[in-house]
Amino acid sequence: MRPAARVDFNNVFSIIEWLLSQWWVWVIVGVVVVFFLVVWIMPAAKVKADERHSTADTEANEIALGFLQIVNLPSGHWNDPTASLLGDRQKKVLIDQWGVHTRQDWLDNIERLLTVRRRREMWSLYLAVRAQLAEQLGRVPKAKEWLNAIVAEGGDKRDARTFVTSIEYTEGLIRKRVGKDIVTPDLFVKTLDGYALGQAVGMTTWGVALGHGDVAEARQIIHRINVEGRPAFSSWADFGLSYVTGRVMHWSDGNVDEKSFEKFGDGCVDFQAAATAKRNGPWATLSWSL
Repeated sequence: MRPAARVDFNNVFSIIEWLLSQWWVWVIVGVVVVFFLVVWIMPAAKVKADERHSTADTEANEIALGFLQIVNLPSGHWNDPTASLLGDRQKKVLIDQWGVHTRQDWLDNIERLLTVRRRREMWSLYLAVRAQLAEQLGRVPKAKEWLNAIVAEGGDKRDARTFVTSIEYTEGLIRKRVGKDIVTPDLFVKTLDGYALGQAVGMTTWGVALGHGDVAEARQIIHRINVEGRPAFSSWADFGLSYVTGRVMHWSDGNVDEKSFEKFGDGCVDFQAAATAKRNGPWATLSWSL
């Protein structure tokens, strides 16, 4: 058996000779390099749509509000009001998770998401202070300015600091993951309602799959969700920012760190796809105004 080569770490040539002899290391390095080159060169996957349903009219525009929820489950293609990809097991999970055992349960869930939503009164007040301050300043308020304004309105400084820090941290990561060309520097979270609104659209399509309603009724409900929900947002990017931030804040209980964002901020991938024209993202082509 051939003895292992000795390495004299005080001799540069000896180290180089040893490295060159470790062929298996270079094979692994080569495979890794090729993998990353392929990932970098290959174009990102395009967004798929259901050929049975429209992609460019008002109905498509309205159901696109549920894009992030529909494709995240996934329950169907983004424009599919029937949630046709749901299997029996997934349906059972939805029924148990959301308590949609009956038609009335389904309608009650939609109403809750559309009205009461996943709101926390104090969070809404903090965001309202920021929006008002931004209007006064003509720009996005800095964290210290926002915090001082909350305290001036009687808010608890310690509680507010955690909220302000979490919101700004989340916005920053979303902007980085999705792209500054989509989530532009002038965009900031004004409401967290996007998450519940997207879920309301998703819930509407799930009800069709569960047999609680038909497509015609689902279209009417989705239309109502859009009419009542869209005025709070200025664009698809504004809505997407609200949805992802709302999801992260809700499930992290308002205390966001790297771990919680990685767990609940996975919607950034779909957000970017939805807003990218080259990937057939509907948010890139459909007008925000109905």
